[in-house]
This record gives sequence, structure tokens and C-alpha cells, in this order.
Amino acid sequence: MKILNFGSCNIDYVYKLERFVSAGETVSAKELSEHAGGKGLNQSIAAGRAGGEVYHAGNIGSDGLSLKKLLEDNGIHTEYLRIAPERTGHAIIQLDKNGENCIIVYSGANGLLNERQIDEILADFSAGDICMLQNETPCTSYVIEAAHKAGLRVIWNPSPMNEAVDRNKLALCSCVLINQTEGQYLTGKNTPGEIIRRFAALYPQTELVLTLGSSGSIYSGGGRQIRQAAFRAEPVDTTGAGDTFTGYFAACLSKGETIEEALRVASAAAAVSTEQLGAANSIPTIAQVNERLRTAQ
Repeated sequence: MKILNFGSCNIDYVYKLERFVSAGETVSAKELSEHAGGKGLNQSIAAGRAGGEVYHAGNIGSDGLSLKKLLEDNGIHTEYLRIAPERTGHAIIQLDKNGENCIIVYSGANGLLNERQIDEILADFSAGDICMLQNETPCTSYVIEAAHKAGLRVIWNPSPMNEAVDRNKLALCSCVLINQTEGQYLTGKNTPGEIIRRFAALYPQTELVLTLGSSGSIYSGGGRQIRQAAFRAEPVDTTGAGDTFTGYFAACLSKGETIEEALRVASAAAAVSTEQLGAANSIPTIAQVNERLRTAQ
């Protein structure tokens, strides 16, 4: 089945610092690098490198043609990626000595996605296809409702978490992927067990994947839970690890693999992605993921 990703495309400016900047403070960056990014683009590339048939939908400016080429170089279909009269979205990323990040995002052309564009694109997809979403583009609630009505399986990573997330649309999703902080925001609970139980009570028809960093991940759905341990890694940059997990997970499901296998492969891919600087460029190929799976046995 096909994967349709309504997603952001950004140019990431990564500033390497000793520590994050505090309010009122001016510091000098040790290094500046420029990378392709955006949660949507990252997820599409991850799904494509995992072997999925991926179609990326959204908007870039004329300054973002390199992002279009990058998608195409990774086998992503780009006929639904439009060139808009606006600057391409971008992100300013602080990266500290421990590999943790702090991010500011400007939507740019990503913010021009509209309902008419969404309807035109969805008309080319069929029941059973996967619609993959994040929260860096507008009209997310509209996409979820329209895709659900058309019979697509909606996989939503509601990140970055903010007031634009419509909790009422969670019930229309096939699967929601969140981290513990996002889980706390959505459920008002703190521990993984409490988050999972509350989410299941609120959205009994929606499957949940709760990612827990070095503690692995937990799937909950259909009356069962599956735990997946994290793979060992030597992280230098965690930017894009969650997007890598989401894209690989969706691609595995699109190929008919089991939840257990999808979790295992996505976890290995996320671990490998943390061992290189950047977002899109750090996403591993399926060959690299298979090697990590082999050596972890």
C-alpha cells in the first residue's frame, strides 16, 4: 500500500554550543552547519529508505528545490510537493555538548497548505493506504477527518505538541505515536503505565506507540501491549530520531509486517540516526538498520 505524507520541509541551521542559551544571554557558537529537515521531510525519507512507496505532499519555496531533489533521490514521489510564492520553512537548532537539541521553527511555505490542495491530493489515494502526519503544517484536523472518511489509515505523530493539536481527532486515527512528554500533555498522566491506560480509556479504537528514549517503546492496542527495548547507540545528535522511528514504523506497516517487527526495525533505525549530526542526512538506510539488527543479536 502507498504512504501519503502531508508534511513539512525545512532547511535546518544547526548551531553547536557548549550549552543552551538562557534568557538575556549571548553566546558564541562553536560551529554552524546547514541541513535538510522538517519533520515531514524526515519522516518521508525514513519511510522511503525503509522500502515504503511514499508520496510527499506540501509546499516549498523556490529556495528549497534542493529538498525536492533530496526526496526524489530517496525514491519519494514529489508530484504533490508544490512550489509556493514564499520562503521555504526553516529551523534554528541549538545542539549542546551532550547531543540534546532545542529548536525554533518558522513555517514559511509549509503554512500555505490548504483544504482545496488536500482534497485534490486525497482524491488520488484509496482505502487502505496510509496517511502519515505530524504537526508542522496547517489543516491537520481537516486532513485527519478527510483521510479517515476516505478509508485511509491515519498514522499521526502530533509533534511539536501545542494548542493546535485537536484531541477530538485522535479517535479518527489508526495509530498515534507520541513521547512521554506528549503523552503527559494529552492525558494529564505522568508515568508510562498511566499514560497508556488513560489514552486507551479516552480513545479505545486508536492504537498507541509511546516512545521512551533509552527506555525503548511500548505499543498498546487491541487489548495487548508490546514492549520494545532501545538499541544501544553512541549519540551525538538526537535531532530527527523520532521522525526516523515514525517513518520506519509506517513503512513496515505498509509492507504488511507485524507490529513486533515494525517496533524492532523502527527502534534500531532511530538508534542509528542519533550517531550522526543533522536530521534528514542522519536517517539510516535499510542496509544500515539490518546491520544494527544483526550485530545486536
